[in-house]
Amino acid sequence: MQSLPDPLLDIVNPLLSAALILIGFLCLLTCRRLLKQVIGLNIMLQGALLNFVDAARVQGDLELVQSLVVSALVAETIVLAIVLALTINALRYFPSGEVDDLRTLRG
Repeated sequence: MQSLPDPLLDIVNPLLSAALILIGFLCLLTCRRLLKQVIGLNIMLQGALLNFVDAARVQGDLELVQSLVVSALVAETIVLAIVLALTINALRYFPSGEVDDLRTLRG
């Protein structure tokens, strides 16, 4: 498989990571359902991880960023499992999944 030349990667990777972060942020702002907001948050995190990898490629220190990305993916998996468990529990009480309905759960 042929890799892209470095000048093209210098343009494509930051744009792609910024696009992922922007798509996730817009999903958080516009979607009113809890599950879609969780997906938007996950998209934002993937954009940030791509930005880390691109910065490491530019600096030439891939070993450090690989360990950072693996740690971030493990932490993301744990947090995502907890959030999805809470989402399923919230959907039992509020089947519509609207975020505004969850405000009634305040004590």
